[in-house]
Amino acid sequence: MKLASNRVLLVTARILHVAVALVFILAATMKALDPQSFIEQIATYGIFPDLSWLAAWVLIIVEFMLSFALIVNFWPRVTPLLMSALLLFFIGITAYGMSIGLGENCGCFGNLVHRGPETVIIEDAVMLLAMLFALLVYWHKPVPGQNWRAVVTVAGGVLAVLLVAFSARIPADDLITQLRPGAQFSTWPIDGLYGTDLNSGTHVVFLFTVHSDDLQRDVNRMNSIAQHPAAVGPVGLVIDGTQHLTSLMFEYAAAFPIGAIEPRFARPLYRTLPRVFILHNGAVTHTWSELPDAADVVSAIQSISKETQRK
Repeated sequence: MKLASNRVLLVTARILHVAVALVFILAATMKALDPQSFIEQIATYGIFPDLSWLAAWVLIIVEFMLSFALIVNFWPRVTPLLMSALLLFFIGITAYGMSIGLGENCGCFGNLVHRGPETVIIEDAVMLLAMLFALLVYWHKPVPGQNWRAVVTVAGGVLAVLLVAFSARIPADDLITQLRPGAQFSTWPIDGLYGTDLNSGTHVVFLFTVHSDDLQRDVNRMNSIAQHPAAVGPVGLVIDGTQHLTSLMFEYAAAFPIGAIEPRFARPLYRTLPRVFILHNGAVTHTWSELPDAADVVSAIQSISKETQRK
């Protein structure tokens, strides 16, 4: 008896197709919108690190194309097999990461979600079983009209290329990073910042790197914001370690206290630097993905003050 003749099994297989595809589309989108982070995560595995950029592009494109193919049921024998092979690859690379001590984040969903490798392997194994089940159901089921399905599959690859190529122009920082309104600062440990409690009161915080090509210009612009009479509690957070704090204060004349946040905690907070955000009692209220005008920062601070007074 052919499994495809059972309508319940057939519908279940299609639901599994779409469910797995949606998971992969979400994961691939998060990676496509922050390709540099994905490249860095691939490089940590130490396998041809100079080709990490190529691996990132290929994986994102493949994930999109296979997901679109699953949704439209393109090549119902081949596509689940290819997706199963991809899942086996991810399980293997995750296990390899565990063996070399990379247990903090798989990079599957960019910086949106962090899970341990054991969780990732279990999730991938479940999706692998779903693909194998769908493959068995559709093995003897002819699916006509493959031409338009092929077009949709290719369109998925084109969409992936466009997302990666234009990711920097898409205002998605609050969506794909952990630095967004409502986030709690207490989860981001810092060093070298003494006498300032960022979990109390209102603070304008600058997140930046000393490796910026325009560091002096950035510091000067941050100074102009920090020195505004209404810019309360200005603080800088550098992602490069405490060894740079003295030079930033004296060589670059930073007019605000500066602390250091560990790279592993800082990386999920940005796509590009500098970023500026406002903390009110330890919670993020406003974010900017580039250095804002002082007037915009002051307006945000005033809105916080008015909201506090109403409460």
